Amino acid sequence: MSESFIARYGPWALVTGASSGIGREFARQLAARGLNVLLVARRAERLAELAEELTGLGVAARPVPVDLCFDGFLDSIRAAAAGLEVGLLVNSAGFSLTGPFLDMDRDDMARLLNLNCRAPMALTREFGPAMRARRRGGVVFVSSVTGFVATPQWSLYAATKAFDLLLGEGLAAELRADGVDVLTLAPGTTRTEFQDVAGIDDFMGMEAADVVAHALGRLGRADVAVPGWFYRGGIFATRFLPRGVNRAVFGRLLAAMRKE
Repeated sequence: MSESFIARYGPWALVTGASSGIGREFARQLAARGLNVLLVARRAERLAELAEELTGLGVAARPVPVDLCFDGFLDSIRAAAAGLEVGLLVNSAGFSLTGPFLDMDRDDMARLLNLNCRAPMALTREFGPAMRARRRGGVVFVSSVTGFVATPQWSLYAATKAFDLLLGEGLAAELRADGVDVLTLAPGTTRTEFQDVAGIDDFMGMEAADVVAHALGRLGRADVAVPGWFYRGGIFATRFLPRGVNRAVFGRLLAAMRKE
């Protein structure tokens, strides 16, 4: 299994948001499968600690401390990846702003768009052509169940995750004939630092390890993966309900989860 996985997606994976949460778990599980890992995130100290941990598994791990929100982030990543064959790109970095759209800080909103939308778009455009030329490789977009439904108080965040969802689904169809697997992962609540930043409580939260294991099990077999029976059932049900009903349900769920 590991040898075929390495042959398909190796020898290097690039994981954004690797300093915590789902991104860190992707790095760990990919290293356990034998892939070398480029670790991309802002927090250099955390990346260095993770790199030391992963090298203990017998793979190479390179920390790439860079803020994906700002212009020019690709220069640092290009330099770190020079001469490496990146066979798997995991676009995991992201965050949320919770609250009324009109009260949000404009700079924070720009950061949200840059991290959640621009960075995965730019990185996929950067590393995708080589995968297509080799006729093998994979790209993972981390979206969210909110990408399926407009959500009041999360209007901008849900819109960014809808962008990731539709981009990933479209690319899955575009690149299938070229031998490149594209998976969009749409988790529900996951027990990570994301909840604290977003200001929400745990509700039917899943462990990051389970979310990532589900994603890697579906890579190459599905275009979209929704971990957890509760969330899969909920997203399936949205197909049969009016958009206004779905919006109201998601809005009430978010309101109940918000921390005071």
